[in-house]
Amino acid sequence: MSIAKLAMIVALAPLFGSAVQAQPIEAPPGFPTEAPAAPPLAPSELPTPFSQKLDNGMEVVVVTSDEIPWVSVSWYLLAGAKFDEAGKAGTASETASMLHQGTEDHDDETLAEMLDSHAINLNGSAGHETSVVSAGCLVDHIELAVNTMAEVIRRPIFPEREFRRQISQDLNGLHMAESDGKYWAGREFDKRIYGRHYRANPTEGTTDSLPNITRDDLAAFHKQHYLPNNSILVFSGDIKPEQAMELASKFFGDWSKCEVAVLDVPPPPKLRETRIYLVDRPGSTQSHIRVGQAGYKRTDADYFVGEVFNQVFGGGFNSRLNSTVRIEEGLSYGAGGSFHAGKELGHMMASTFTKNETTADTVKAVLDVIQSMQTDPPTKEELSDSKSYLTGKFALSLETPRQVASKVFNLKFYGLPNNYYETYFKKINSYSSAEVSKFARKRIDAAHLAIIVVGDAAQVKASLEEIAPVTVVKPDHAIPVE
Repeated sequence: MSIAKLAMIVALAPLFGSAVQAQPIEAPPGFPTEAPAAPPLAPSELPTPFSQKLDNGMEVVVVTSDEIPWVSVSWYLLAGAKFDEAGKAGTASETASMLHQGTEDHDDETLAEMLDSHAINLNGSAGHETSVVSAGCLVDHIELAVNTMAEVIRRPIFPEREFRRQISQDLNGLHMAESDGKYWAGREFDKRIYGRHYRANPTEGTTDSLPNITRDDLAAFHKQHYLPNNSILVFSGDIKPEQAMELASKFFGDWSKCEVAVLDVPPPPKLRETRIYLVDRPGSTQSHIRVGQAGYKRTDADYFVGEVFNQVFGGGFNSRLNSTVRIEEGLSYGAGGSFHAGKELGHMMASTFTKNETTADTVKAVLDVIQSMQTDPPTKEELSDSKSYLTGKFALSLETPRQVASKVFNLKFYGLPNNYYETYFKKINSYSSAEVSKFARKRIDAAHLAIIVVGDAAQVKASLEEIAPVTVVKPDHAIPVE
């Protein structure tokens, strides 16, 4: 097409557009005047798990689904970073991540080649309360997968060369994280909420703690905590209970049980007043903000209504927190918040970020939303959207065998009944706006909140002092507890 013809088309396009717009198309007879309404989402069901213990105390759980020829195997250890020694945060995490770096029978290269050639994925990680080793494969390779999993769990050697390389890589990652104010906001928040409780220590360790960890520390942690009677093995996918039990017995059955370590957990500190802790980062052009307090355990009766509260408060784009801070006030690109419940303890946290000039305004906006949850019950639309989202979200969390395994483990870990999720949906959909508001009044103590701001103190301190007393602190690698 010539340039002249193209120019003519462009010039005439508005005229043609006007002509078309002037002639609306009539709807055919019987065409509906309103969009059809979707039926309410029905809750997905978790398959009933099979459960049986080996003689050594290791529980084996099986959830069978033959939709795809794939099996996920997850070994959950009921010990994690909460057992890290003082000054050596990261020990549990390094132990889990090093398991496949060499065993008594194979070095790391041989293990990697064997897994890759059979399309078996295998990895380990640790949280505060648990550690997990997971493997996934096609059904044809399930025996090799379980055999290899048992090998790395039971007989790792933590070779010195690979250990030093792993520590070096993780230190580099932490040094990069420390350049972000968001990292320090999380560190300071955990310190103020949890004090000497194990949740105050990062599971991945710090740039101060990782250099203190030795290869022998990993071996000692493994020897003390990696026990059959302190673990749960979950099979999920295209596998029958009989086959799963046979594999578990074959590769884990001769593992001797030992005494399980216990931990004396100190309570979190009580906040004396609402106070702002300002982590000074001179030259920063924006502030990272966290607001919160201690919460409740996963087994608390308020957990159910708390889920609805979370969604209304800060669980999505249309939540009150994001709608106020981002959409209405234009103070940030995003804000979220919720109660997080754990085995021992949880917390409530709202989080966002903003530029220096609007730091105080953003803190005020977050506090206003928190107060509104106590005084202004959720609207009919807020409540309906939250319940529908929570119902649909559960279905998405069951898409893979590994996700199903995680759900089943939660039942065991928290001591919940097999029909828990059916009960969960019924309770979630039973709460009224008044009950959600009552939960907020009961659980949120606005007079005892920890407000963390990471930013340039010279730029934001004066305006923050109009909200609450301000304590200026420096980014502290060790972060001593009170």
